[in-house]
Amino acid sequence: MKRMIVGFIAMASLAATVGLRAQHEAKKSAGSHLGTWQLVSYKYGTNQPSFAEPPSSQRRLKLITETHFTWVQFDAGNKKVQGVAGGSYSLNGDTYTESIDWADSGMESYLGNKHAFTIRVDGDKFFLSGSLGDGLKIEEVWQRVKP
Repeated sequence: MKRMIVGFIAMASLAATVGLRAQHEAKKSAGSHLGTWQLVSYKYGTNQPSFAEPPSSQRRLKLITETHFTWVQFDAGNKKVQGVAGGSYSLNGDTYTESIDWADSGMESYLGNKHAFTIRVDGDKFFLSGSLGDGLKIEEVWQRVKP
């Protein structure tokens, strides 16, 4: 009887673990904002009439977990970091609010500030639009990075 109870507990634990794993994987599905993204086009400010592509010599990645985000820009040739920032975020419907909790030099004015954006995921594309705390309007399109 004791063996049966231990076996039942082990099976229940395994089932719960598998269920939690499946739930976690579902959150990372193609329709989810979670994951690793590469910037593919952007429009910054009101004077830029159309979307532009980042220079081929540059790469910008954004990583979003269930609680935090970070982005890093680096030279595609020498792999040296050119800019980085990150922190926590909240998500309420399609309103994604980043809190810049850490950043490199040049980004100090954004530290401690929250920036609200509207986001949308369509397949492997992540669309982000809104304004930074200093009023700069941004629109970005990110492509999901495949493992």
